[in-house]
Amino acid sequence: MNRSILISTVLFFGASVSGGVGGESSLTDCNRSGYDIYMGWYAENTTLNPEDPTAGSLVACMPDANGAFKTQFLFSYFGCAGGVDFGTVGGRRIGDNLSGSWNGTVDGRDIGGSFSGRWNGSKFSGTWNNASGKVHIQIGSCEYFVAPEGTWELYPLGVSTKGLNIKVNTATSPVTISWSSSVSGLYGFAVSVLDKRCVYDRISIADCTMWSAICSSMIGSLVYGNVPFGCLELSPSKSLVSGRDYIISFIAVGSRQSDVRAFATKIFTAP
Repeated sequence: MNRSILISTVLFFGASVSGGVGGESSLTDCNRSGYDIYMGWYAENTTLNPEDPTAGSLVACMPDANGAFKTQFLFSYFGCAGGVDFGTVGGRRIGDNLSGSWNGTVDGRDIGGSFSGRWNGSKFSGTWNNASGKVHIQIGSCEYFVAPEGTWELYPLGVSTKGLNIKVNTATSPVTISWSSSVSGLYGFAVSVLDKRCVYDRISIADCTMWSAICSSMIGSLVYGNVPFGCLELSPSKSLVSGRDYIISFIAVGSRQSDVRAFATKIFTAP
């Protein structure tokens, strides 16, 4: 297998970027009345893909009533060829229900399928499937599986779940990000800093990440751009612009990479 050891929110390792728009969506940005950005996670079905189940990040532009929506999710594997592989979802919201389809490419293999869910008053959640079923990817000695289905959740910006608490100290330069959680059984975290304006302009994680890293649960804080022992940098840091707003995306996982235990985002203004 050649999958990442933890959630790899963005992987810039020098190969082609693959993705496409599925379903129905005319959205090119989220700077419009009645729409807002949501962020969250997706996970592969562990029972149907016990070999290497994984999880990753989601960003979406969702309407507050009936209308088109657009979602992008990052496939969190290094893969056999490297690069950033992502899928794009297009669809419509009718009442509290979402329905659409997605497509993308992993190591040159086209994949895609249905994407559906529901708004419960505080979050969107649902399921996705791969129309090709469980896909076996093998290039030479490198191999892994793409699950036939999975789950996902999306939250408004600034929401923390299950006792996850994020703090940002903007009095320091670079800023310091710290966190705590009452969730038991945590093995690791994926932390990303994204340009908020870019996210609204492009509805993209791949285009808007300023820095990302994965860390073991023994780490409780990070200085922006610095990678201590116990962490792995996924995307090198870019300079933050004073006065600009940024989003921290934080995913906490258990002993299996697909076991998402908590999720949170926090907005801060660069000093």
